[in-house]
Amino acid sequence: MKMNKIYTESSIGELIDRITILEIKKIKISKKSDLAHVNKECQILKKILKKNVKISSKIKKLWKDLKVTNRKMWEMEDQKRLTQKSLEKLSALAKNVYKLNDDRASIKLKINKITKSNIREVKNYAKY
Repeated sequence: MKMNKIYTESSIGELIDRITILEIKKIKISKKSDLAHVNKECQILKKILKKNVKISSKIKKLWKDLKVTNRKMWEMEDQKRLTQKSLEKLSALAKNVYKLNDDRASIKLKINKITKSNIREVKNYAKY
């Protein structure tokens, strides 16, 4: 079933922002089918902008600034996602170390009780 087109009012800033994001996606996305959708949307939005807005030199400068800002945000988002993966892995490793250390202490305590050892290691950590 083919969907009807939906037209909605948008600010010029929002339209230019969307175009700059699509321009970045054109560089970052390599999957051809996804890139076709990006190119199509970008072409439609640029056509709408050109038809309805006179782009002054001031707007061109701000457009460039917006694209630089969006590119930086894209790169930061990539780094944030990569860092999150590392933090999740680090957190899982740390938790496993805590569990194994507790197991180790428990085993040593059992040995010390069975052998009636005069010295016993005492552990007291916050619960995790």
